[in-house]
Amino acid sequence: MQYNTEAIVIKTVRYGETHAILTLLTPTGRVSAMARSAMKPTSRLAAGVRLCAQGTYFIYQGSGMGNIQQVEMVASRRRLHEDLQSAAYAAYFCDLVLSVAPDRPHGQPAMYRQFAAVLDALVERPKDADVLARVFETKMCHWLGVSPSWRECIRCGEPLTEKYRYHLVEGGFVCQKCYTVEDTNQSYAVPAALGKILYLFERTPIEQLGDVKISAASHKALKQTLYYQLVDFGGLYLKSRDILNQLVDAFDRKDGENG
Repeated sequence: MQYNTEAIVIKTVRYGETHAILTLLTPTGRVSAMARSAMKPTSRLAAGVRLCAQGTYFIYQGSGMGNIQQVEMVASRRRLHEDLQSAAYAAYFCDLVLSVAPDRPHGQPAMYRQFAAVLDALVERPKDADVLARVFETKMCHWLGVSPSWRECIRCGEPLTEKYRYHLVEGGFVCQKCYTVEDTNQSYAVPAALGKILYLFERTPIEQLGDVKISAASHKALKQTLYYQLVDFGGLYLKSRDILNQLVDAFDRKDGENG
């Protein structure tokens, strides 16, 4: 059987001298396929095996792994391979999708669309990469089913007011009325705007967000809260996230020294 599908490359593994095994995100989920001789510079498949490449993939499916016969490119996203920080963010986004997306045909078209959108935004607005990471992490929490109602207390269900805390054990925000002394070592205070920001990130398509301005305090709390939500409740222990954080910290120190 031969079929064609829109897809984005989320993992490439070299196989032998010239072949590659690709993991593709399609609108209906993940699929793996062999791209024979694709690692040869002269191969007609060469452009379609790079991480974040997007196009229409023509796949022959026998009894085992499928074989990619042809690729019609839509976006190569070369810039994501030319800039070190952008490459690290792109690798992290791919790792997130690889960990969360179900196999074809059980995937969600919305995940495919938002993944393409975050990669396009990373190409167009590399300076917003850290905010884009927080937006995509928020959506990942939603797709994993580990998003609380970000605008409400997880205990009483009432809308959050000015003072509330993120609870490390319960995985959500606790309002001042429900907070007790026993929660002190299991929670931390967050900025009043954090719940609204997370709700906005979860519900708004990436292509509609535009330029997002948030305070340093809110951004720090976002990064910390989403880390706990993804790791402790989503089970996502990703090496690519650690590498990205180390790289960002190194660039921040360098910028501070130059400043």
